Amino acid sequence: MSAMGKIVVVGIALTYFAITAEASARPIGGSFLGGRPGVGPAGGALFGVEGGWAATLADGGDSGQGAWAFGIRAGYEFANGLEVHVRYDDLGTKPLSSRSPLQFGTVGLRYSVPFLFPMPFAEVDAGPAFVLGDTRFGAGAALGVSFPVVNHLLIDLAGHDWFVPIAGAVRQTLTVGLSLAVTFGGPQ
Repeated sequence: MSAMGKIVVVGIALTYFAITAEASARPIGGSFLGGRPGVGPAGGALFGVEGGWAATLADGGDSGQGAWAFGIRAGYEFANGLEVHVRYDDLGTKPLSSRSPLQFGTVGLRYSVPFLFPMPFAEVDAGPAFVLGDTRFGAGAALGVSFPVVNHLLIDLAGHDWFVPIAGAVRQTLTVGLSLAVTFGGPQ
């Protein structure tokens, strides 16, 4: 199975688990910083900004390169740990001497384990990638942890793995970033 196929399968599995899971696991003890006892941060509309480092891996005649990257995301986070979002990422690298940096505009799905601290998460994203003056399909997957600071504020540490076809080869760009996300839900 291709890498893109694996990303799609993981996304479908996360969606199925988040929608059908009826587990009521709770951590032992009292509440933890930033949320209700054992539930995590408040759900609701979400806005986040991210900064980090991106490295496009070498392939054939194109050498690897690294650059500062940034991204923004907006969406909705549910109390059960599921989040749907749209995101824009500027990875900063310029594959094959492109005049503009590799960029993604994606729709994504994230599942955070709301009853653990810090909250581990897995994310999948797919949508248009902008490179070499052209638009192509791109996708990515991420693993990370969220630290609820207060009821509506999260700090995320994540690693992303982005894929996009460039000049007949699927190119891979790895990013490591830190983000700040704010939810706009009601008090819980």
